[in-house]
Amino acid sequence: MQNNLLPKLKAGYVSFGTMFYEPGNLAMISARAEKQLEAAGIDLVKTAPVYGETTEPERAIRELKANDWDFLIVNIINWVDTRGVFRVLHEFRHEPMVLYSFGGFTDQSGTLISPAAGAGSTSLRLPMQQMGIKFKYLFNGPDLPMNVEGIRKFGKAAQVMKALKKARLGMVGFNDMGLYSTGYNTTRMRNEIGVEIESVDMLQLQKKMDSLKDTEIKKAVSEITKDWEYPHGKPKPEVIEKAIRMGLASIRICEEKKFNAFSYKCVEGIDSEMGLTHAIPASIVNAAGYPYVDENDLGNLTAELMLRWLSGNQTMFIEHYEHHPEWILLGEDGYCPWDFVDGKPQIKPVTTVLLDGLVQCSNLKKGRMTLASLAETNEGYQMHIVTGDGRERPQWVEMGVPLPPWPSVKLYSDVPVERILNNVQSQHFAMTYGNHVEELKNLCYLLNIKVLDDSSQ
Repeated sequence: MQNNLLPKLKAGYVSFGTMFYEPGNLAMISARAEKQLEAAGIDLVKTAPVYGETTEPERAIRELKANDWDFLIVNIINWVDTRGVFRVLHEFRHEPMVLYSFGGFTDQSGTLISPAAGAGSTSLRLPMQQMGIKFKYLFNGPDLPMNVEGIRKFGKAAQVMKALKKARLGMVGFNDMGLYSTGYNTTRMRNEIGVEIESVDMLQLQKKMDSLKDTEIKKAVSEITKDWEYPHGKPKPEVIEKAIRMGLASIRICEEKKFNAFSYKCVEGIDSEMGLTHAIPASIVNAAGYPYVDENDLGNLTAELMLRWLSGNQTMFIEHYEHHPEWILLGEDGYCPWDFVDGKPQIKPVTTVLLDGLVQCSNLKKGRMTLASLAETNEGYQMHIVTGDGRERPQWVEMGVPLPPWPSVKLYSDVPVERILNNVQSQHFAMTYGNHVEELKNLCYLLNIKVLDDSSQ
């Protein structure tokens, strides 16, 4: 299993002040900031405070270029010489930045001492914007700790933006069921978001399945199914083996082609032509650390990968089934990553509707959810972001399928259901647990993706 996670966050760090407030004091104030940032788990490529417009900026540029980093923290610790600041910022103007205003302190007499970082930072904001620098402006009040969480979340978005430039999405087949909601332009995605896309066909998948040794499959069957439960009785061994063989073959393809995420052509591909359903193989692929989505939905697979890297958590995709004024029934037809199962995996055979094989009827975990859907429009990309609480599923079935229900939840959203449906872009959402809205919004800002915000933030 590969974890498909990004390395530790790394920032370039430079503080700015004025020589009139003594360089020694600048170093002392900057050191306090550095300590807080490093305690938050951010590796720093540091340079000494810049307090002039001649030699100091050149020295800072050399030292910041000596190593790689994900984003630049521009810490304004007092009044600044604007020309010296922009000598550095202009050199790195294509890098994401945090413009930070470092708060003053109260001395022993109870007097607030202000080095005037507020003056220095506000003098920079509009010129930075006019130069096209992508940045976030953050601050802390006097005697308060730095907003390290805000810095970390922006930095994570910057790191993911850069990682997407090297990401590869793989899929079996193309344009399942001719769905218009899953369309994409490969050139545009590569240029504007960065991801590269490759399709393999069912023959390649079948040949990879055939190449796997029986001993490897038997071992995998033993490991993967050790805690499975079968509400309708245990299926034939060869049925279980075929599903796991496909899952392992798909992982092998991902490894060989260096895919970061994966999708199947399901209804008109795997399920119709290969004698099994996609649900268990998809669950196995996701368990190996590769975000997965049905139906060649590469936009929402990208959203899943974004959530995976931003949150550090497993992700899954989930689908609309029913809409109620107070909730949305979200579920998936037999697929559920093991990390998302509440209790033990529940496995049942189906031979109805569009399916013929093994599926999950596992109970999906409940809790706080962040959902995202990425779509291409005539104007560019836009991200629909929704938050809410996933609660216990009702007793329900998709028409023609026996109980127990699909993995599913009632989503009680933070905004009215009607508002969500007026913004909905797809039958699918990318989903993970927890609140990761700020990181998603930061990433959308960096990538010039319009946000449709139906979150609590």
